[in-house]
Order: sequence, then structure tokens, then C-alpha cells
Amino acid sequence: MRCGTKRFEITVEKDNRIATQEICARDQIDARKICRRMFGDDEVVISVRRKK
Repeated sequence: MRCGTKRFEITVEKDNRIATQEICARDQIDARKICRRMFGDDEVVISVRRKK
């Protein structure tokens, strides 16, 4: 885990299914990058929210 990370809740759509994933990242842009690396470019990121 890196310094200054926060937890983000990402809602994605892949194959006509909506899923929610929790990711630790420094900011929203980094969370989107991590999500794309994990699941591939063919999914659509609907929302990224900081989890409190």
C-alpha cells in the first residue's frame, strides 16, 4: 500500500452487468487507471466515489 491512499468505490458496466468494486488509490484518476489495468479497457466506468 502506498503513502496517502484512500478507498474508492467504483461502479462499472461490463457485458451489460453493473458491478461495484472497492479499490485503494491516491486519487480518482489513479483509481480509474487501476480499474482499467485489473479488468481491461472494454468496461465502462460509471462512477468513482471516495468511501468514508
